[in-house]
Amino acid sequence: MRQAAEWGEERTAARRAVEDVPSAVRSDVARVIETLLDGPDADVQSALDELWRLLEPYPELSERFFRLRVVDDAVEFLKS
Repeated sequence: MRQAAEWGEERTAARRAVEDVPSAVRSDVARVIETLLDGPDADVQSALDELWRLLEPYPELSERFFRLRVVDDAVEFLKS
């Protein structure tokens, strides 16, 4: 039950972060985050690459997203 609560908090935090993204890239960032949350493992690398590309013009947002657990989990997944 605790793990389910943590997963829900992680999803909520990721979706809140998307709300702060400029509207010009928000839908693309939302799509990428959804891929990291629910997409196939085979899409993790390309989703992370696209996320960093989309956020490149916004370094303060890049830092915020890098601290999200869903992004950290994806990076750790790729390392293993």
